[in-house]
Amino acid sequence: MRSGPTPVALIAFGLAVAAPEQNAPLAPPACDAVRSTELGEQAKAAVESGKLQAAARLFEQAYAACPFQSLYLVDGARALTAARRFDEAVALLDRFLEENPRSLKGRLARANALLMAQRWKECGAELERALALAPEDRDVLLLKGNYEYLIGESGQAEQTLLALLDRYPTDEEAAYALGRMYYMDSRIDYATAQFQRVLRLNPKSYKAWDNLGLCYDAAGETAKAIQHFLTAMELAKTQDPDYDWPYGNLADLLIRQNDFERAYQAATQAAKRNPYSARNFYLGGKALSRLERTEDAIRWLERSAALDPTYPDPLYLLGQLYMKLGQKDKGMETLRKFREVKAKAPTQRR
Repeated sequence: MRSGPTPVALIAFGLAVAAPEQNAPLAPPACDAVRSTELGEQAKAAVESGKLQAAARLFEQAYAACPFQSLYLVDGARALTAARRFDEAVALLDRFLEENPRSLKGRLARANALLMAQRWKECGAELERALALAPEDRDVLLLKGNYEYLIGESGQAEQTLLALLDRYPTDEEAAYALGRMYYMDSRIDYATAQFQRVLRLNPKSYKAWDNLGLCYDAAGETAKAIQHFLTAMELAKTQDPDYDWPYGNLADLLIRQNDFERAYQAATQAAKRNPYSARNFYLGGKALSRLERTEDAIRWLERSAALDPTYPDPLYLLGQLYMKLGQKDKGMETLRKFREVKAKAPTQRR
């Protein structure tokens, strides 16, 4: 709760504000609590159904109906962040924090939006503000660990997450984050231990099953890897039907096993669940190319390249296939783009 917005905030919502008489107290903001609650519930339903931008608008309307309910602005910003509208999310949180500067929820939401937007310096500054408010808060430490890893401070990120797990040993999300860091740094035994820890805490964690499959794949234990991917798929059917990663991971493994037909089927399922993933279309195109279905492979690879122009792998294979079809100029131009993108690409993706 807060004391209510300034007249400037009210004008932002199109409400008429009369100039107060000399020395007269400001009138409290109008509050239609029933309408605000109704709009808030509609917004939550919109989030559940994946209509994130609509949810953000509803949360703002819920706040406008009763400006005492200022946390609706934080909810709206979180919806915008999930919709990858990061600048809009930060702007909404700036409005909230102007009047609620000591809100930990607001500070964390803003830091997370800045993290997702890769605005590293601003994110670090916001995290410092959150740490000043609550130096041992679990959510602050988890976000700090992720931030440190993403800016290249792997050692500090590890220490932050280990300290968090010492304080909260049953924290599933922290163990998962640490496992992901270990996996990305090719510390496979350490990663395996963390994902196994997650599954002891929550045997139905489909993401932990999926990532443990990646660890077994990296260790050369193919049969175990496949079984873990299949378990992740089965669990995700009810918990998160759009979760595409185990299908893509299985496709990648099967391509390396020269099982191209099954790899294509897995990639098709991945693309069905997430049609905006360049990786899914690349894997499907790669499997099709190995099946000698060149024209089909080109369509998949062109889609992959269109979805993510910074992804070099589809460009290389696409250039090769253009050359194979005798389209030399097109092939050479695509391979030129590949070299340009490859020089700028990160060494790891996932």
